[in-house]
Amino acid sequence: MTTLPAHVFKDSFRPFVELLNEHQVKYQMREMRSGVPMASSGVIEIVQAIGAASMWAGLAAVLAAFIKSRSSRKVIVTTKDNTTIHAEGLTASELERILAIAASIAVIDTGGSQPERSIKNSDGA
Repeated sequence: MTTLPAHVFKDSFRPFVELLNEHQVKYQMREMRSGVPMASSGVIEIVQAIGAASMWAGLAAVLAAFIKSRSSRKVIVTTKDNTTIHAEGLTASELERILAIAASIAVIDTGGSQPERSIKNSDGA
């Protein structure tokens, strides 16, 4: 089992975890030490089952929903060859292909405590 670190910034932690749970993407929390300077407010490790390509579809859906729900949200993917890709405007299938070669992701909400736009479920709820 390997993990993909997701660095969460500002107000992105709660909505990102809620989307992971909603889409049943497995994750674990990395312990953070107080008093140690960090760029992000936390790290969530996305659990990758070896050879489970379907996991990328779930994570791509989470990231697409995160970005779509508020214009102040950004996702930046750093690939294994240190290429940086901004995920805004990418389709879920494009995100899937990029996530397969990702080394880490940054999940950012720069908008503060604005109300979220509602996202309708597939059943209309």
